[in-house]
Amino acid sequence: MVMPSEFISFDRTDIHQLRDFLLNQRRVSGWTQEELSERSGVSVRTIRNLETGSNTNPRRASVALLLTALGAAPASLSEPAPWESSGWTVLPEQRPEAQRSRTATLSPWHGPRPLRDPLVGRQADMRHILSSAQRSRLIILTGPGGVGKTRLALAAASRLRPLFRDGVAVVELRDCPPEHLDTARTRAELTRVTQDLIGEAAPSRGGAQSGRRLLVLDGAEHVAQQTARIARQLLDEHPGLHLMVTSRRALAAGASETWEVEPLWVDGQEGRDMTVPSAVELLLRRVQASLPTLDLAHHLPQVTTLCRLLDGVPLAIEIAAQRLRSLPLTSLLHEETLFHLLDQADTGGLSAHRTLSDSVRWSYDLLPVPHRELLCDLVALPNGFSLDDVLTAQPSRRSGMVRVAHLLAELVDASLVQTNRERQYTYRIHELVRHVVTHAERSTDTGSVRSPESDCQGLVAAGRAG
Repeated sequence: MVMPSEFISFDRTDIHQLRDFLLNQRRVSGWTQEELSERSGVSVRTIRNLETGSNTNPRRASVALLLTALGAAPASLSEPAPWESSGWTVLPEQRPEAQRSRTATLSPWHGPRPLRDPLVGRQADMRHILSSAQRSRLIILTGPGGVGKTRLALAAASRLRPLFRDGVAVVELRDCPPEHLDTARTRAELTRVTQDLIGEAAPSRGGAQSGRRLLVLDGAEHVAQQTARIARQLLDEHPGLHLMVTSRRALAAGASETWEVEPLWVDGQEGRDMTVPSAVELLLRRVQASLPTLDLAHHLPQVTTLCRLLDGVPLAIEIAAQRLRSLPLTSLLHEETLFHLLDQADTGGLSAHRTLSDSVRWSYDLLPVPHRELLCDLVALPNGFSLDDVLTAQPSRRSGMVRVAHLLAELVDASLVQTNRERQYTYRIHELVRHVVTHAERSTDTGSVRSPESDCQGLVAAGRAG
């Protein structure tokens, strides 16, 4: 189909396949025609004409640029074009007109809804989640506090909504009691909230004809084991049910797909030449939305430095943008005072927790004492440390290498330690986690620390009050 000339000649079937492919890939990426134009260098007019099918003789270079921007390599003369393969699925709202009427009415939505402002820097995450939803009935999003798991899950659920005629239901699990305090109560509460959303109907036995529903379980880190158990049960009993779970702690849930949601890029993205890194773009967007008179265009190096100090964590960036309403940019560039200043701001509707540190403290307070002790040792190490560095820093631990390795793995699973999985595994701790752990340790030294159980109960109560 690709001709060795400046233009590509399509027959009627081919141009419709290309049109559907471009529409599907652009919408899966979450881009407008203008955004695709910026990323590809192809004019908006050309994109519009291709998507409407009015341009049946596009330039070869234009198609190649669009495919590259959308993450599909242009086909060689001997290979089928990307839109001819069966590896992509047309979502219902992009199907031909004859089929579209069946999905014209949106299915029901219960629970918190996604925010309307665009996601920044999450195109690759979204593509993977939407693709995973076509392979697996259970998707688990993990990552540290404030990284944007909930927002990404709700946005993905909104995109997937046309696939589920019985609707989407979202439940926040943060009010469930931590499972290590009362396993039976946790199990009963999880069963109650999920059954309330699924309905009183008996388990489906209709196979492909049974109802289709997407259930989003948000914030399962403190009930991870019981969530995994009830997820397996629900999927067995309801063949048409799909689950999406967000959790700072990985779930052992059998046949599932897990995706680690990482912070936004600060210094550019691998394999792409980005004019503005996604972390910087988010901060600029938020400042422009809340304070349009503040022009940071001439301060991009300082903005980049601030985003780097915040490790690209979206929640921290959003709060920093909020802080710029009352404090100058230069006041936030001091590492030793940055998080103290940000902690004075109420997170409002940005988080389930009242302050930025509360978001991390939630994870820290769920840790058993041995895990806390190791984490306190790890914050003293420079980022990029290895398991051997941990053992060297504390020679007394070397005899218990297996136990240290287990505790370190648990901290990684809790998203309090980040892993760089290259030739040699190395580890890093986000600056916000260092800040919270350091101050928790000082509280212990002054005798003002509470027990893990009382901390957890206090946080659950605070979450309900908030």
